[in-house]
Formats: sequence, structure tokens, C-alpha cells
Amino acid sequence: MLGSKKLLRFALLALVGCILALAADHIVDRMQLNQLAACNIGQLTPSQTLNRLMFAKRVTVMVDGKERSVWTGARTVGDAVSFAGVKLGPLDRIEPDPATQLVDDMRINVVRVTQELVQEEEIVPYRTVRVASRSLNRGETREIQAGINGKVINTYRVIKENGREQERTLVDSVTVVEKQDRMIEEGTIATISRGGKVLRYSKVLNVVATAYTADINPATGKPDDAWGGMTASGKQAVPGLTIAADPKVLPMGTRVYVEGTDSVGKKYSGIYQVMDVGGAIKGNKIDIFMSTFAETKNFGRRKMKVYVLE
Repeated sequence: MLGSKKLLRFALLALVGCILALAADHIVDRMQLNQLAACNIGQLTPSQTLNRLMFAKRVTVMVDGKERSVWTGARTVGDAVSFAGVKLGPLDRIEPDPATQLVDDMRINVVRVTQELVQEEEIVPYRTVRVASRSLNRGETREIQAGINGKVINTYRVIKENGREQERTLVDSVTVVEKQDRMIEEGTIATISRGGKVLRYSKVLNVVATAYTADINPATGKPDDAWGGMTASGKQAVPGLTIAADPKVLPMGTRVYVEGTDSVGKKYSGIYQVMDVGGAIKGNKIDIFMSTFAETKNFGRRKMKVYVLE
């Protein structure tokens, strides 16, 4: 066995040899010389010192966008990073794993990991809500409530690796301004112009129309209407104004504009009011009250258009 002094002398010669090799490869700078000299040789046994010097490895540490090439007698990746003077943050990561055994010419990456809370303002756009209005004509609109965008402050937990965002998690959201939807009324009432008047209507019905009267039926010698023109509303029927209808289709009191003629071309267009009902008047049917029995015969049974007025 070599004596302690001889072993130490041999170790020092090995150290000189390593330094000369590094110089020959043009990769040793002042820092590397200091690092290699700082092997804590005095704290090791001669055999440990010799072992580290003889088996030193060259590794490259990538950190903060720069490369650090070092010679080290470290055994693991984690020790090599420490030897290279890299200070790690609490979230930093080493690749490969710090416990990995070191090999010559190994490349080691130090990933700087940061975590921070970031607040961002988000605008919540208002919606435009359209509602039907029976107080406006078709095509007319009216704004009944202005729209206001909302505002939300979102807090995110952001994780970055080497300055690049890798993960974003929403951890809190606070509404600072409530959004208010814009409300628009849209008219549903249509209009027709008849006789110089503009009439507003909500819907149009295609009906089958017949006629009745309180006049005497020549065939029976009795009034054609058994009630003598007294309507279900309790009021006397008026020619040119009164019609009977199915209350499920046209409720009592509904005003309508009836458009059409009889078989001889006489017009019966005009405004009527539902004041009566009839046993045979079901669905889209109306019965128009007229003055004479002859009129009802001329009218007969025909298709007409009814505008339900507002």
C-alpha cells in the first residue's frame, strides 16, 4: 500500500493532470479552475481524494438560458448541479432526476419554475333581448332598457417554466359590475288601411261566413232568428255591426274587420263586434246579422277574411 504522503502526492499530480487536460481542450476558465480546486480535498481521506480526481466527469448544466460546462467528481445529477453553483428555487426542477447517477458528457437541465397569482379584468358583454309588444305596430321597435356590459375580476394561479406559461387555473372571480341586458320591444300589431282609416290588427283568420236576421222568413212566416235579434250579450243585434262567433276562437266583445262581398257583389266589408253565439257556429265560422231575409239569401255561405282588431 502506498503511504498517506505518497497517496496525497499522487492525488496532487492527478489534479495537475486534470487541469492540463482541461486547458488542452480549451474549456477551462477561472471559475472552473476554482471549482475543481474546491474539491474539499483537505476534508477527504487520501483515497477519497484520489478517487474523485481520477473519476471526475465533464457535464453541461443548462440554467437560465446559459450553458455551464464543469468537471466534477459528484456522483449524482443533484450533486453536480450544486457543484456548478446553481441555486435552486423551491419549485425548480432538475432533469434528469437529481438522484440519477452522473455519467461523462451528461447534459443537465435546470427548469426554473415559478408560481404567481395574476388578476385580469374580464368584460361580460350584455345581451340584446327582444320581447313582443302589443302596443307597437309590426316593424316598430322601442328600447325599454339600455344595455350595460358587466365587469369581472378573475384571479388565476399561473405556473411558468423558464419564463413560459405552462398552466393557468382560475381560483377566484369577483363581479364588480353586473351586466344589464338591453331590452327591445318589437311590435306585433299589423295595420291595414281601409276607407281612409288605419286599422291595427293582431291576426288574420280565414273563415266561412253565413248570415242571419230578425226579419220574417217567408217560408215560415216567423222571424228567421228565434230570438228576434236579441244576442247572447243581452244587447239587440245591429245590422252591419253584429256578428256571432265561436267564443273559443273570437271571444265575446272582440272587434273585427270583415272583408268580402255577397253573391251579387254587395260589399259587407266593415268593422263588426262579436256579440252573439250560435249552435252551428264552431271553429273558424262567423254569422253576420243583416237587416232583411233577402240579404241573407243573397249572402249565402262564403269564405271571407277577418282581421282581429286591437
